[in-house]
Amino acid sequence: MIILAIYWQTAASMVAIWWRSETFAHGFVVVPICLWLAWRRRDALAQVEARPWWPGLIGVLGAGALWLVSSAADVLVAKQLALVLMIQAAVVSIIGTRAAGVLTFPLAFLLFAVPFGEALVPTLIDRTADFTVGALRASGVPVYREGNHFIIPSGAWSVVEACAGLRYLIASLMVGTLYAMMAYRTATRRAAFIAASIVVPIVANWLRAYMIVMLAHLSSNRLAVGVDHLIYGWLFFGLVMLLLFWIGSFWQEASPQDGISHKRRSGTVRAEVARHPPVRPLLPAVIAAVVVAGLWLPVEAAFKSTTQGESPILPSVTGVQGWTDSDTPVSSWRPQYAGFASDRAQTFRRGDRDVGLYLAYYRAQAKGRELITSGNALVATNDWNWKLVGYARDTVDWRGQPQTVDEVVVSGPGLRLQVYQVYWIAGKMTASQSVAKLLTAWSVLTGRGDDSALIVIYTPQLASADEARAVLRNFIAAMSPAIERTLAAARKGPV
Repeated sequence: MIILAIYWQTAASMVAIWWRSETFAHGFVVVPICLWLAWRRRDALAQVEARPWWPGLIGVLGAGALWLVSSAADVLVAKQLALVLMIQAAVVSIIGTRAAGVLTFPLAFLLFAVPFGEALVPTLIDRTADFTVGALRASGVPVYREGNHFIIPSGAWSVVEACAGLRYLIASLMVGTLYAMMAYRTATRRAAFIAASIVVPIVANWLRAYMIVMLAHLSSNRLAVGVDHLIYGWLFFGLVMLLLFWIGSFWQEASPQDGISHKRRSGTVRAEVARHPPVRPLLPAVIAAVVVAGLWLPVEAAFKSTTQGESPILPSVTGVQGWTDSDTPVSSWRPQYAGFASDRAQTFRRGDRDVGLYLAYYRAQAKGRELITSGNALVATNDWNWKLVGYARDTVDWRGQPQTVDEVVVSGPGLRLQVYQVYWIAGKMTASQSVAKLLTAWSVLTGRGDDSALIVIYTPQLASADEARAVLRNFIAAMSPAIERTLAAARKGPV
């Protein structure tokens, strides 16, 4: 409880996600389930002497370091995971390995309190769309697809975040893990059922999406649309999960004896508990765990102070080598990024080719003001005007050095854009979101702040994708020094 009080903001962020997200609403029952699981082990726990295990403080220290790095990189889910790991390590340190061994599953189950899995959503959306479109075509229904949007003769459909099946997957994994530990004794059966709890909801969600589209198509959109869409989805998922647990019950094993009820009746347990050392010998371990855990808050405050400063101003990028600033935008498309401290959109022209440049600059990053977060994307998943229809990587000449960039195709009304995207983190470039987070953490921890920027460069596909790539590569080779000068000037601030 003391560690939770120290890191109340991180704990509160977990509760806030449980409250606002149906996907993670199960978090409210995780702690009660953990307490119930521990209560079931009370008799076995009474037979083990609680004794501090001082090496466990290394785990508390390591979890605290993970929390600090996650805070510097502003990765909320990693901070929340670090808090849970800190609590687990503190428990092991205080009561020792033997007593903690009795509580292994209740302690491990606490990990389900962390709202994890949102990073899987794009992949789940893609796989759901792949299966749905493939199944429709196999059923003889003609499909025109662009990204995760597709059109069939009876109407248009889109696989969005709610269709990804993450809520089904998380719910199934949590309940399946609990069932596996309660119903089976052997590690093989437990692992097999947990694996089934992962695979079955994914496949079930694919079938659910296909069945809903087919039901609407065959009924001329009278069924499986609107509220029916959700009701049929949950009914199907419920039936599939009921079938999973029914099949799993055929291999159920007798539960091990959790306690020593015969000893409880004879009073032996009370005698054993009486021989245990009192709580007072555990107090030094409690104090040590709290002190080690609390070390990181003042350290974070010191590092975070380096991320503050005046609001950055992005000066305009000056054209070079024949690329001149133009007042005519390439298109109405704009990357769906928010929370930036400053941004700038420009168009450059050379000959008959136009190239768009978009910069979004971030400073003092926090929740809602991060460069890299699930809410920021080139195209929103529910945007019917613009769609991502291709993804790859390319290598360009950035200031005379090879640089990997993300390459995507954005399709809009009568127009396709070839788009390159890369991140600038305190002067270093990367196309990887994970590397960008690590670079941000390193920059903050070394006292250089968290200044970061999104760089998006795009041009219309007039003749072919290869021709558009050549235009972008030429533009980047010429303009990358000017772009970096603009970002460096924003970081330095007004003189």
